Amino acid sequence: MFRVRFFPAHCLTIFHPPEMIVENSDLFAAQLVFVWDRLVDPQVVEQLLGRPVPFAPALLPDHARTATRDGDDWNFEVREEVGEVVAGVALIGLTDEELDKLDDSEQVPIHRVRHKAKVRIGDLERVVDVYLRHGSYLEE
Repeated sequence: MFRVRFFPAHCLTIFHPPEMIVENSDLFAAQLVFVWDRLVDPQVVEQLLGRPVPFAPALLPDHARTATRDGDDWNFEVREEVGEVVAGVALIGLTDEELDKLDDSEQVPIHRVRHKAKVRIGDLERVVDVYLRHGSYLEE
């Protein structure tokens, strides 16, 4: 169960565990990671990290989702594409240990690499971490 807090000054909403107090300043002081796939599910995040994590709806501009088929498997990725937008959420207030768990889950650096990117959270623009396939030796 999550509670919802709306911050009208920045037109943003943060979903958070009931026992946690959140402020819009958390979006400036906390480690943020933009996710767009299975990690938008708070239960998946809690199972992976061992605790419920506050999050806010977010948009990743100039990126697009892609889907490719490899036999019976589908592979979904996000790639840079000017003018496109990917919807997801920003996970708020992650620790270094939790980032390590996310890295393991996203199979860094085998399948993805954590990059910095600008996202829109309400009326705010923030630089956050995002997992993308391209980078280092993963370039095709």
